[in-house]
Amino acid sequence: MRRVIGILLLPVLALVALSAWMFASPVGAAADDDYHLMSTWCANAWSDICQEGEDPDTRIVPDELAQIDCFAQKPEVSASCQDALFASDELVETDRGNWSGGYPPVYYAVMGFFAGPDIQVSALVMRFVTILLFLGITIALYALLPVARRPALLWGWLIATVPLGVFLLASNNPSSWSLIGVGSAFFALLGYFETTGRRRVALGAIFALSVVLAAGSRGDSAIYAGFAIAIVLFLTFARTRAYLLSAILPVAMGLVALGFFLSASQVQSGLTGFGGGGGSSGASGSPEEQLTGFGLLAYNLLNIPFLWSGVLGTWGLGWLDTSMPWVVPLAAIGVFVAVGFAGLGRKDLRGAIAVLATVVVLWALPLYVLQRGGDMVGEQVQPRYLFPLILLLAGLLALVPAGRALAFGRIQSYLIATALTGANLIALHLNIRRYVTGIDGASPNLDAGAEWWWVLPVGPTAVWIIGALAYGALVFLLVPRLAAGRDAVVLR
Repeated sequence: MRRVIGILLLPVLALVALSAWMFASPVGAAADDDYHLMSTWCANAWSDICQEGEDPDTRIVPDELAQIDCFAQKPEVSASCQDALFASDELVETDRGNWSGGYPPVYYAVMGFFAGPDIQVSALVMRFVTILLFLGITIALYALLPVARRPALLWGWLIATVPLGVFLLASNNPSSWSLIGVGSAFFALLGYFETTGRRRVALGAIFALSVVLAAGSRGDSAIYAGFAIAIVLFLTFARTRAYLLSAILPVAMGLVALGFFLSASQVQSGLTGFGGGGGSSGASGSPEEQLTGFGLLAYNLLNIPFLWSGVLGTWGLGWLDTSMPWVVPLAAIGVFVAVGFAGLGRKDLRGAIAVLATVVVLWALPLYVLQRGGDMVGEQVQPRYLFPLILLLAGLLALVPAGRALAFGRIQSYLIATALTGANLIALHLNIRRYVTGIDGASPNLDAGAEWWWVLPVGPTAVWIIGALAYGALVFLLVPRLAAGRDAVVLR
């Protein structure tokens, strides 16, 4: 019965929880989604929706795609502004898209297969494909990894994905693939070095696929995939001929990631500094005037962790316009810190060095980009840009040497599960509220006064309740077993 519950129930609960997030936002809800959606619809030559423009760097697309973000950065405006767009047959010419190789082409090309004349249905299909991809890879990794590595895989995803992670995994943004790719590549390669036979072959294949997912979605994720490869090589290094032969695969995939990195102009602009300000998180306490010189360096150096905490709710979701109440980041950060410190107490020397190296990169990389552009923390560089590295850090913190267990007491485990459940419940409600009526709506009943919703047999309140219950059940089934140092699902 435990095997049946683990194999069937847990993935179904995860699917339902992420599907609720899939419906929690309209098309175009994630940052820069107008760019990404137009790039997706124009990725394949046979698309009837996208036509060549008068200039090589422009395309002619339906106005509904070009203006899909009519609610962006207007938190009081609901997604009902899209109704007029979807009723229009107007075509517009735009230069906003991946026409010049700004991003790697893999994400757009694959999702372009699902692009049809009905933009809303197509976008939902794309989101569902990403969710299935994430769950399929994670389930496969869990089944193939050594038993001692399975808890770290689950802990890593659990402690780092509320609220921004679950939002992105159920979105049309290529950042979803960068998360899946980097997080999965790390564990797949680690298992590849620690297994033999068919398991090793399968893990090697998942690793290669994951690198392509990461590097083929965002240029910066190619860097992160390469860094994850380097960390695993450091953790598993052995002076043997067999090890050197095994290292051929990760080195080859590292070169593949490098190729994607060099082809993406998005990364080149980032490394030279964005400049110009903008993209603010809306956080209070920042200087009213732009800093320069040592003042800018000191401010950025001391405030870089604010970018990390943005993943856990201190920054807004979507176009940074769906703010979370402080109880959400408090709960999410508390869980991350609690599990992270417990993991640090069980590290060996290599594991501790790997964690330190990741923290250094998480601090130095955004600091370099901000300084080059003359920007302050809160401008230009967003938490989602660093999210794959934070997910890697979460996995490293939860990774303990064989023979040691990342264990908690019963009260601690239920506090962790309660904090995650509560944070997800509140974040999901507020995210739906923001688009159904605008954030100025106050009723706990999301159906009351709804201005926007999908054509579904269930309303926003039902989606919220079902999604929150599914996530809560998933967490309360997983965390106590993980916290007891046991295998969450009995697989041998």
